[in-house]
Amino acid sequence: MWHRLKNLVLENRWLFGVLLLTLGMLFYHISYRTFWMDETAVLAYLKLSPINFLVSYWQVPDNHPPLYYFLVLLVSKILPWNELAIRLVSILSGFGVVILVYLFTLEITNEKRLALVATFFTAFSSYFILISQMARYHSLAVFFALLTLYFFYLFLKDGNQKAWYYYLVALVFTAYSDYPQFFYVAVLTNLCYLYCLIRRQTPMRLLKWINGQFIAAIFCLPLVWMLYHRIFVQGDGGWSNVNLLGNSWLNNIGGIFFHFYVYFFGENIFPWNYLFFGSGTVVLLVAVVGLVVGNRRKVLDRSRMLIIIFAGSLIVLNTLFMNVADRRYNFIVYPKFGFVAYPLFVMSLVFCITSFRSRRIQLVIFMLWVAVSLYGLQNFYNVTNYLNPSYFRTFEAFEFVRDNSMVGQQLAITGDANDGVYNFYKDKYFVNLSPLSHDELKLVKTGFEVWFFSTAFDGPEASVGVLDRIPVGFEILKQFDSVPLDTKFKLFKERILRRPSYNYKYSVYLLRKI
Repeated sequence: MWHRLKNLVLENRWLFGVLLLTLGMLFYHISYRTFWMDETAVLAYLKLSPINFLVSYWQVPDNHPPLYYFLVLLVSKILPWNELAIRLVSILSGFGVVILVYLFTLEITNEKRLALVATFFTAFSSYFILISQMARYHSLAVFFALLTLYFFYLFLKDGNQKAWYYYLVALVFTAYSDYPQFFYVAVLTNLCYLYCLIRRQTPMRLLKWINGQFIAAIFCLPLVWMLYHRIFVQGDGGWSNVNLLGNSWLNNIGGIFFHFYVYFFGENIFPWNYLFFGSGTVVLLVAVVGLVVGNRRKVLDRSRMLIIIFAGSLIVLNTLFMNVADRRYNFIVYPKFGFVAYPLFVMSLVFCITSFRSRRIQLVIFMLWVAVSLYGLQNFYNVTNYLNPSYFRTFEAFEFVRDNSMVGQQLAITGDANDGVYNFYKDKYFVNLSPLSHDELKLVKTGFEVWFFSTAFDGPEASVGVLDRIPVGFEILKQFDSVPLDTKFKLFKERILRRPSYNYKYSVYLLRKI
């Protein structure tokens, strides 16, 4: 057995090397930042038992399906409460995505070299590490969504019936992980099947296909109730809001191109980082030329072109869906919800670049890609040069509260520091404080002191700074600001939006009622 294991490792040493590098990057600095606002949603469930969670969630569902929350809850019952435990489901899902990229690319090309290159560049990315370390459902949903596309491809390739059953199972798991990702892969695979049916190239009759989709839909029926309850019973104002660019055609075009920007440059490379931004631009332009050259020379066969079409279609679907289904989101956050297109985008770039006959050209372009990714990762791990500061909430504000709070003071429970945050960090940072609800905050007497976390954001009509969110009737005794916005980026945003933007993303205040 040991001999077989040794041979397996030696025969696939480069793959194991890439996978070890991936794990190292995913676990490195896992606790160097705390949970930003959206991540704190999962903390609210930690004190529930798995059964109580299912009952509670059924009665009051969240914006997102329950599978991710349920898995994190299970992990939290096994491991100590820390950032690693809460992010572990996302990390392992991201690792699974990397493995799927290898298997998918190898299945398409039958070339280990290309599969390794695609696997490496999928993982070696600040964008990928950011999403895969996030205590959110994104990487779990993308794992199942990519698995769905992988089994669908195997089914199309040779009519593998087992692959078709696995495709249906993966599709259901995708639905229980994220609504948009389920919508994207369901639409894409059904359109692809109908195209093959019209061309008389499908390995399955229409009636059997419809029956399979119907069975999958039956398993997804509980989600219909949850979504209905969330939107129409609880209410979700996102449907009536407008985004930063007013839902215009410019927003749609900007959203589509912004996917490519973030997928390649991550959150940490601005256009004024001339050397690395220029290098990345060269890589993308060469890939476009490779697409044309490869198509003319028939190097990009039907399987590779299918991946390229999938990647582009998912980006367009995500842009249009987010602009209609939840208009409050602007194109800056679209790539987070279209994470499923990212691994296919990386595979597409690899296919296009390797369309050139010259290995020297390929090597130069790949080395430029490595340089861009390395620079982005350096900025990411150092928490500098970030495009969206929401994701980089540090512990400095928590430490300020710990070092300056006194017994008898309280912590305001708001969206920026909810019950889950208080309970999770109570013993470490809030030991002197007791929680105070938003309604109780309005009733406190003169002289009362409370700690108040505040988050700045750019709304559709005005810029809301951290000071704007302080409740009326309080004076500031102490203050700590963290996560400053890049100066050039702030000016750039203000030029586009034609209004002021905030200086700091996060602040904490000690307030006194006057």
